[in-house]
Amino acid sequence: MRMRGRRLLPIVLSLLIIVLLCFSYISNHLRDSSSSVPAASDEFLLQLPDDTTSAPRLRPPAGPLLNLTDFDYLLASDVCRRADKELLGHDSLRAAHRQAIAQSKLAEMGLQRVFLLAALPPSERFLTQAQVISEQARFGDLLQGNFVEDYRNLSYKHVMGLRWAAGECEGRTKFIIKLDDDIIYDVFHLRRYLESLEVGQPTLATSSTLLAGYVLDAKPPIRLQANKWYVTRQEYPHALYPAYLSGWLYITNVATATRLVAEAQRVPIFWIDDTWVTGVVRARLGIPLERHNDWYSANSEFLDCCVRDLKQHNFECEYSVGPNGGNDKLLVEFLHHVEKCYFDECTKRPAGKSLRDTCVAAATSRVPQHGLAQVKPLKLR
Repeated sequence: MRMRGRRLLPIVLSLLIIVLLCFSYISNHLRDSSSSVPAASDEFLLQLPDDTTSAPRLRPPAGPLLNLTDFDYLLASDVCRRADKELLGHDSLRAAHRQAIAQSKLAEMGLQRVFLLAALPPSERFLTQAQVISEQARFGDLLQGNFVEDYRNLSYKHVMGLRWAAGECEGRTKFIIKLDDDIIYDVFHLRRYLESLEVGQPTLATSSTLLAGYVLDAKPPIRLQANKWYVTRQEYPHALYPAYLSGWLYITNVATATRLVAEAQRVPIFWIDDTWVTGVVRARLGIPLERHNDWYSANSEFLDCCVRDLKQHNFECEYSVGPNGGNDKLLVEFLHHVEKCYFDECTKRPAGKSLRDTCVAAATSRVPQHGLAQVKPLKLR
């Protein structure tokens, strides 16, 4: 039903990431040599000030979120209001994103990154709130709500991120990129796409609608109870979902996010977040979807092959978005190599050399300890 055929991550890692495109910030940054980003010899590593143990700044209550009347931030990010700071983190997945491209590097491109979390459940054994607070003190890029971290609470997290991005960063951002944390993405391709929007449709950020990404058309709810995506008729009585965007990664603007958040308050909440927000809620507003399905691959193997071909032949990658296949470091390798294409230092793939024809994937999981092995060709898509 959705582009999600991947393993469940630990509860605390079931985040979303909001990346904010701040054109007003970047234009000031490029024009003013006295930028708020401190100078450093290594643009991927900036030192924090001495006082890195102070608690996050307290703010007034955030106000209701959907049907949560007592919603508030447990950790409030001020990434839109402060200078960018960067060190390598201890959590493997968030650390991979920070290592792949530092907040300071994103700032040079007019971007900011925020990780979305919820409150740790009582059953959580591997992470404490004190550790999360410590991570926030070091990086300042976490946004945590006071609802419990749970797969069926992703709609709260989704709307929380959109509301924060459109509200807290008002006047500092025009576009919002929402993506899952286990997704590999070519930020340089996305930056170029947003630049083209800014040039071709200068009023897009403030007055027009924008929802762009992988469009899934009229998918039926899964009624098989054993399936992870099982939906009862009480939860969703209709035969088909409205067209919606894959939650892997989509692009919107502040005007559209604001409308979605407001309309979500008036719609009964549904736990499949991307289907609900960019499908059900969007359809009520009549917002069109912009299709970029050719950006996406469902196979991490293709992205792995892209890294190989960039190293050996300087071939540009055919895809810009896809899963990491459980390999947190693949994002680091991918972004470090696709950057050369942003500066026109790689070449188009020759005829007959497409990934579909040339990619040979390595096994990423061990053979089960029981049963018989079966070897057969598998067509990737």
